[in-house]
Parts: sequence; C-alpha cells; structure tokens
Amino acid sequence: PSYAESFTAVGEVRHLRGSGSWLLTRPVADTAWRDALLGYPHLVARDPRGLHDDVQAVAALADIVAVSALTDPLSGLDEERLRPSFPDLVRVDARHYIADLVSFWPARDHRRAVREALRRVDVDVEDAPADLVPAWEALAGAALPGAELGLSAESLARQLALPGCVAFSALAADGPVAMAVVYVSGEDATLHALTTSPAGEALGARYALVQTIVEDMAGRGLRRLDLGSADEEPAFMEGWTRELRPAYRCGRVVDRLAYDELVASAGTRDSAAFPSYRDPVARLAT
Repeated sequence: PSYAESFTAVGEVRHLRGSGSWLLTRPVADTAWRDALLGYPHLVARDPRGLHDDVQAVAALADIVAVSALTDPLSGLDEERLRPSFPDLVRVDARHYIADLVSFWPARDHRRAVREALRRVDVDVEDAPADLVPAWEALAGAALPGAELGLSAESLARQLALPGCVAFSALAADGPVAMAVVYVSGEDATLHALTTSPAGEALGARYALVQTIVEDMAGRGLRRLDLGSADEEPAFMEGWTRELRPAYRCGRVVDRLAYDELVASAGTRDSAAFPSYRDPVARLAT
C-alpha cells in the first residue's frame, strides 16, 4: 500500500497521471456534494506541467464543489504556475525554513544547545515505526497530524509503517520526552510533526532531535529538509537556517451556487479558510 492509499478510510483516493500527485475526494457533511484535496499535507507534483490538466479533469467530476491544495515549499511551484489551475485562490499560506543538508551549519548558540542536549538525552531512530501512535498521543496529549481529516489511530499507524517515514525519539531516564516524524521523498525530507513534553523542553530535547534528524537525513544522501513554518518560533528556526520558501494555499470553486449555499449553512462567509465551510468553527458538520 502507498501513503495515499492510507486515506481511503476518509474518502476516495485517485492517482493523477499528469502531475504524479494524488487526490482525495471527501463527502461534505451529510450533503450530496464532495470536495477534492490534492495531496496531504502538501501537494507534491513530480511534473508541474501536468498539474493544470489534472485539476481540469478533477473539476469535471460529477458532484465536486471545490478543489483545494497546499503546495510543498520544496516543489518549485509559484503563483504564475498555479493561478491557471486555481483561479479563485492562490496565496502564501506560510513560509517554511529549508535546511541545506549538504552545507548545514547552525548558529553558534544552537550548536552549544545541541551539545548540552545530547549529554542529557539519547535519540533513537526508527524507520517505518508501526507502534508510534499511542506513544505520541501519550506524550503530546493530542493526535498526530492527519487526525483532523478523520483518520483513525489505526489508519495513522498504517501510514507511519510505510517506507519513507522515519521516527525520532529523545529519551531521558523516565522514557521519551520528545518525538518527531519525518517523511522522505526523493532527495528531500519534511519534518512532519514534532512534540516535546515540559520535561523535554527543560532538557533541550528538540535541539537534540533536529540535529539528529539533519545528520540522519544527510547520511541517507538527501539534500534538503523542510523544518516547518516560519510562524512556529522563528528564533528557534532561524538558528538552523535562514532560507525561506513559500507554501501556497490554493482553491478552485467548481460549482459556485453549491459552494455559496454550503458556506451560508456553515456560517463561515468571512473565513479565510478554503473551502471556508471546512473551517473548524463551521456550523456545518464536516
């Protein structure tokens, strides 16, 4: 099974030939409508030239009300390439810090913090970690990303157990105090999620995690690592790298009348989300 196929529990998955990406179509609450999400957490297009034809084909599907995507900041997709496919919305959702694994050299304060953290914690690395979900939930007090789409713990576990997923755990005397999940694609890697307990924060465990992730990914021959959004503690992020790349939020309304009716029912006309009826505050149960 592939990563995309792990989403079949929440909708229908289609592989897109033109761009090499994949599509998830989901019901919109208890209506007769569905909407389409290109990729998760990010749209990764192996061939950006085929993206427009793929989106056109998706828009032609029966009962699709809207198409959305959040682009991978490492994909090279820009507004000029995206606008023809997503005429209703192309905006920078966030800027991500990108580490060059070939010439990685963090700031002096971060190097010192790494040395201190690695004296306090050990870091375990596990490929395709099948048993990570309960440990993550116990540490974070929350589910892994993907649960917001409706993925069960069992589906998340199957997803993590696939090739290309790597888990990192910072261990103190009483067990794990910080964890991270990384996804590998080609020569690139994405830090999908990172969580730290209060004890782990006091031990500086996230410094040990990030440094170990960088060294591990570089040792696998990878070239770039997406460390995450600039909205997440810029002082911590800038100590690793100063390179920023945008991730674009994209949207296309396929059926305007149906879309407006769903937004009115959800009470989210002023929401910045797309589709806005899927805003977490929506009255429409999705």
